[in-house]
Amino acid sequence: MLLLMAVLQLTSCHSDDDDEVVINQTDLPAAAQAFLNNYFNGLQVKRVERETEKGANKYEVFLADGTEVEFDQSGAWTSVDCKSKAVPAAIVPEAIGRYVAENYPNLAIVQIERESYGYEIELSNDLDIQFDHDFKLIKAGS
Repeated sequence: MLLLMAVLQLTSCHSDDDDEVVINQTDLPAAAQAFLNNYFNGLQVKRVERETEKGANKYEVFLADGTEVEFDQSGAWTSVDCKSKAVPAAIVPEAIGRYVAENYPNLAIVQIERESYGYEIELSNDLDIQFDHDFKLIKAGS
């Protein structure tokens, strides 16, 4: 009986608020749709997922070339992962682009994420680099 109560307690702790559903591209916030049109125009959207967590929606878009883009509830990008291709240069903050060009001139930024502390990028050689909100280097390493 005690085991049954423990199992029921654990299953009741899972919130119905955490849902992930496939949606249409047109159901994305307008800012997310504009971002995709501006930077990935012509690439087919394979799938769009909406995840509701603690009352807030997050979106993940999967493009035909393997690129994955994540957006917050308002449609602002939070992560762009182009796998082995360079992310669009226009979305990379100028200071980060300059740092990479000066220190890693033969490498491309293939992933960029907005984090609570600033930005994290991944280069084409799998090197991860973190910057704070003022674009100062925090850490460079795999």
